[in-house]
Amino acid sequence: MPRGTSTNDLKRRSANHKSRNYLLIVVEGEETEYNYFDSLKRELKLPLTTTIKIAPSAGGDPLMVVNEAYKLYQENQEKSKTGNTIKFDQVFCVFDDDNKPEKYKKALTTAKKYNFTAITSIPCFEFWFLLHYCYTTSPFSSYKELCPKLEAEMRKAGILKQGKNYDKSDKSLYEKLRRNQETAINNAIKLENKHPNEDGCTNPSTKLHILVQKLQDQKEFK
Repeated sequence: MPRGTSTNDLKRRSANHKSRNYLLIVVEGEETEYNYFDSLKRELKLPLTTTIKIAPSAGGDPLMVVNEAYKLYQENQEKSKTGNTIKFDQVFCVFDDDNKPEKYKKALTTAKKYNFTAITSIPCFEFWFLLHYCYTTSPFSSYKELCPKLEAEMRKAGILKQGKNYDKSDKSLYEKLRRNQETAINNAIKLENKHPNEDGCTNPSTKLHILVQKLQDQKEFK
């Protein structure tokens, strides 16, 4: 050990070297969103300089996602004081309106107050999946209205066999969709440019491309 260097100094340097970028992603539930980002994270094989924590929240309430993120953020802040972890660099809250407009708007304002990044979709997360196959500006009243359109596009692409329905709990969804990921990103950017979504309440809309690109960028993080 070099003179004047303590064991704690070495531990701190090692932790900083391995995790210079620490991201928290909180999603609704433990199925669709969690499986999607977990698969994306594994595929990217991010360098040791980046750590990503993906956490599900209990229930399908957009405000609960933000509250769970705040709880984890506070716990992280306390642990960082003891040197057991480094602080989160950025917190992302992934949620949609769930036909609960008041709680959705409250979730947006609460996330902004905490300086968290809200990654929203209207009417639902599956709108991001739909953009993998087509560009549309048509509003959808709910997941139930959007789902048949998504199933039709997935069947057309040969991803979904005839007679089979879309399964939210399918752990291989990311693998099935990833070949069209750039199409989805381009469609989302096009939609954002043509139908501005400054307040996060435009139907249809999604900001998932922002988070996907953020994670892709971590591969270049030095």
